Amino acid sequence: MSRWRFILFLVLAPVSLLAQPLKDSSAISSYSLMFNVSTVFYTAEDTRINSFLTKYNYTKPQDVPVGLRFEIALMPSGGKMIYSINAGTVISNQDIVTADISLGAYRRLIETKHFWIVAGLSFGEHFDRIVLNGELPPSFDSLAKKYNTTLSLHRDGIIIEPATKFFWYPFKTKKTQLGLFTGVYYDFDFNSRWRVGYYPENSMTFKNLRKPTNVATVHEFGWVFSSGLSISF
Repeated sequence: MSRWRFILFLVLAPVSLLAQPLKDSSAISSYSLMFNVSTVFYTAEDTRINSFLTKYNYTKPQDVPVGLRFEIALMPSGGKMIYSINAGTVISNQDIVTADISLGAYRRLIETKHFWIVAGLSFGEHFDRIVLNGELPPSFDSLAKKYNTTLSLHRDGIIIEPATKFFWYPFKTKKTQLGLFTGVYYDFDFNSRWRVGYYPENSMTFKNLRKPTNVATVHEFGWVFSSGLSISF
């Protein structure tokens, strides 16, 4: 499955869950929606790519990179499951552009009037990109001159993320809840090899040059912590 087909699946899967029930307007009330936005702190580190970035004077990730995460969740009424789409990216200063998108399924373990604890798992794809607009290894420099363009390094891979989340809703109306939440996650990022290539002019499609990069990659595992705002309808 190509990357874009995979992303399309992640986006359309929740729609398919709603397609049949929403034929009947009364079925709309059978579901609740939740929107979460949070600041995220990552602990995983790839020392090999950090060494490459340092050697060629690029900015490596901070010891604890900071990111933003957005989540849209669907909650069938009368049940304890929550199904979500998650998307996130690192916003701290670094020369790696990184993002992930995933589908999650969580179960409410504890639920009171103002407090929830949920646990579950998300599964998706992780993306990294380094724009090589600074110093280059000799092999990359010759490629940049040959194609007369700015090169990039890319990698992607599967992400699996078990998580526990704590929600507190101090503000409630008949149809809306507004509150805070904290999440504790463990990321398993199974990255592919770094590929070198470029973006042709007026194109958003990465052209892989299929040349060896000699840039080692590792699978990144580590704790992730988040905190933010939650609203449900």
